[in-house]
Amino acid sequence: MTSAAARNQRQIIELMVECSERVHQALLVAEFARLAEVVGMGADGENTTGVDDFAERAALEFLAEAPLPINILSEETGLIDRGAALTAVVDPIDATNNAISLPTFDAPDRTDLAERAVDPEQNQHLYGYPYFAFSIGIFEDDQPLAGCVRNLPTGEVFTAYRGCGVELDGLPVRGSGRETLDRARVALIRPETTTALRAIEPMLVGLRTRVRIGGCSALDLALISCGVLDAVVNPNRHSPAGFGEKIVDYAGALPLLAEVGGVLTHHDGSPIPTALNLTSRAPILAAVTPKLHDEIRQVLERVDWTADEE
Repeated sequence: MTSAAARNQRQIIELMVECSERVHQALLVAEFARLAEVVGMGADGENTTGVDDFAERAALEFLAEAPLPINILSEETGLIDRGAALTAVVDPIDATNNAISLPTFDAPDRTDLAERAVDPEQNQHLYGYPYFAFSIGIFEDDQPLAGCVRNLPTGEVFTAYRGCGVELDGLPVRGSGRETLDRARVALIRPETTTALRAIEPMLVGLRTRVRIGGCSALDLALISCGVLDAVVNPNRHSPAGFGEKIVDYAGALPLLAEVGGVLTHHDGSPIPTALNLTSRAPILAAVTPKLHDEIRQVLERVDWTADEE
């Protein structure tokens, strides 16, 4: 890598990490009572809550002042085109429902408790179901160049730059290399139909596969890159609710998976969409190795999906 390229790599990594830190700090001092309120509608057509709003404003304010010219595609605001060569694909809060699962402080004689909960001098962690993330992917010509996923409750930061491996909190990590479902650790998206439930039955019944349902796709995918998980499966080939992963859900993690030899595709094995828009949705299938990916795809293909089409 040339010195100019190395400088560019460091600049981009530092930009992503600092952006994630700005979001974390913004949430620490946010108005606790407003985090779960619906405050508008995002560019993706879904409700924007207070926590989404606080996080996005912090991210966009930082990126607007960043020394590196960059376009922005954000889940809430949509596309901000600055005519730059690079585009930051931002998910200010992935797993909003986890983030707004807030505790109720019941202390009528101690009015200081709720204040202490959001005082950054006394409290340096975020409440909620502790599995939600900030995610940012840097794209060049619609292709992923670098990515960052931050577990906001714990502070863990995953980063990757094309051709330079993955780091967790600045230390190099690698995937598990697992090639079979036997004893694999698999994160699932909740099945919406009985057909989808039947499709993942081999992963649910028995003790050979370790299953997790955390509700945060960006973090699920990031954990594959360091060996904590081996695969992520959204079994909903047909989604009555119209759900599925958007580019903001996987943009930050896509470079992480690429650097450890992982595979991330549409449920049928076709390429995952990388067009910079918020309208395309896809049930994803990710695995740390092509062999594991192929085995999971064969498991999903064993059921008759036409029942969901009727």
